[in-house]
Amino acid sequence: MKAPKNRYAQTKPTKRPVLAQPKFARPARIPRSARREIGQLRTKSSFWKYFNRSLLSGLGLLIILVLLTMFSPLLSVDKIVVSGNDKVSTKELSKALKHRLGSALPMVSEADIASDLKDFKLIESIAVVARPPHLLEVKITERTPIAVVIRGGTKYLYDPAGINLGIATGYEKIPTILVTDDPKTSKNYQQAIDVVLALPAQLLDRVAYIQARSRDNVTMQLRGNARQTIIWGDSSDSILKSKVLKTLLLKIGPGVRATFDVSAPLNPSVIR
Repeated sequence: MKAPKNRYAQTKPTKRPVLAQPKFARPARIPRSARREIGQLRTKSSFWKYFNRSLLSGLGLLIILVLLTMFSPLLSVDKIVVSGNDKVSTKELSKALKHRLGSALPMVSEADIASDLKDFKLIESIAVVARPPHLLEVKITERTPIAVVIRGGTKYLYDPAGINLGIATGYEKIPTILVTDDPKTSKNYQQAIDVVLALPAQLLDRVAYIQARSRDNVTMQLRGNARQTIIWGDSSDSILKSKVLKTLLLKIGPGVRATFDVSAPLNPSVIR
């Protein structure tokens, strides 16, 4: 009779099957040309990163420098020099510009100075020169009288634009333009001025009166007892008219009363 099996008896463990370890495939070898391209891409990427950072840094520095220039007392105006003025008082000009002291030198523009001096009618134009760190130079160009106009029985000086420059002294050797309306808006005044500007200096000194009844009808009267009259016509052919008139004046002489018609310079005439 067989002895019963002891169920608690130690049994020999069964061997589990060993699972095969997965074999990882070796990475494929990257071709040399591909590696070169990858390196170039990395280099370009680094370059652009550095470039962008440098650009942003430069812009930031520029903004800081601009702000320092605008608001720093290192470039503030502490002296204003006015030059080129003769008729306009330097004291009055300096007084009108005094409030610019302490302003940032680069921020003071020509338009700002022109606005400050707009009430000085004798000023034709200005130029502003900033001389760092603290000097502002204002160069003045004054209006030049070119004619006398009689208004209300008083003789006034006027420039080519019809701006009243004050009362004439009577010693100016410039022509008197005969007009009845405001020279600033008068067409006859501007037509007369066109002729005045076309005259040579040696002839202009001899003109006492000039009148423009229309664009094509400008006449002049010379100084002297003979009161010689010139029929000039319009402002065209001024050089030729001047040469012809000079020849006629030399031929006739200053003491002879006569009328010189050079409106058609190729066919001039003298009426005595």
